[in-house]
Amino acid sequence: MEVPPGFSDHVFRSSSGTDLGVRVWPADPPVSDPAPFVVWTHGGGWLGGYHFVPLPWMVPGWRQRGYHLVSHNYRLGPQTRLDDQLADSLEAVAWCRANLQSILGPSAVDVNRYVLCGESAGGHLVTLMALHLPDPQPRAVVDVYGLVDFLAFKVLGAPPQDDTTAGLAPWDGEFSEEELEAFLGDRDPAKILTDALPWAVTDVSEDELSRRWGTDFRFSRRIRLQTEAHMYRSLRRKGTGLLKAVMHPEKFATEEELAAFVHSMSPLRVLQDEAAKGRKTYPPTAFLHGSGDMDVPIEQSYALAAKLKEMGVPVIERYEDGEPHVFDQKYTSPEVPGWDTTIQPILEFVDKHTGHNVV
Repeated sequence: MEVPPGFSDHVFRSSSGTDLGVRVWPADPPVSDPAPFVVWTHGGGWLGGYHFVPLPWMVPGWRQRGYHLVSHNYRLGPQTRLDDQLADSLEAVAWCRANLQSILGPSAVDVNRYVLCGESAGGHLVTLMALHLPDPQPRAVVDVYGLVDFLAFKVLGAPPQDDTTAGLAPWDGEFSEEELEAFLGDRDPAKILTDALPWAVTDVSEDELSRRWGTDFRFSRRIRLQTEAHMYRSLRRKGTGLLKAVMHPEKFATEEELAAFVHSMSPLRVLQDEAAKGRKTYPPTAFLHGSGDMDVPIEQSYALAAKLKEMGVPVIERYEDGEPHVFDQKYTSPEVPGWDTTIQPILEFVDKHTGHNVV
């Protein structure tokens, strides 16, 4: 994927002391009235991913529809926990609301009308962000195959069901299993990354990748270690590796405290708790998921959608039979078969709830 042209890059110092990046694409064609903006939070298993290039459907889906598109990064594991990533994402939204008028022009953007959109780990973060953002709340949330309930994720069950290394060949990578295990437990803040590869890249040079991403990116040893640790965690240590890398169990005195933290990082569980206490609101939410997803089971989306509908929250669900994780990258333009039944209804749902008049 190549970065769409017309962006500007910005950096702000977060409350953690880490510099975080924001990339802004103005609506194209330009708007004559204040338009809403979409905040895209990238996925990558909380250890990988980058904010440089949005998903293929987002430019024709958002930007060419008259929305401004914003992407941001956040501190990646294993040096940081999920709550740190949530805090970074919340600060990115606050920064956008405080600064987009000076970047885009006060007559070009309505900073009170915004949408959260994220895929995979980003889908988890945006559904959690919607529970923590102050007013004005996002006008809509778009959850693209996000994990919303860690406690129902079978590889985090009791007993753990993820360490399926029996019968597998020894790990064959640049780094040994011992090095990767040690890295998953690394908490040194000096080693924090905020953008990384989502998976190994073997067929693209550094210069070509830098061109595609619109930034200087190098395959340093640190980047290679991050990438391989993410792959190792994903392929060999789905559950316990996830706990170790982004939940930091050693920081909790008891199993009960750890379980409470995992609960607090599960948007569905938090919403259930708050609804039981009288909460009646949550932003209108769109779901996009494939039934063949082996990384985040589609039942995750089913469960959150059902709870929201029970609360009377507007919901749209677009599920594709047999499609795997990250299937939506096929949607590169409105001419692609399936756009009109999968992507277009989500866009129109968001238009309705933002009050946006499509250009």
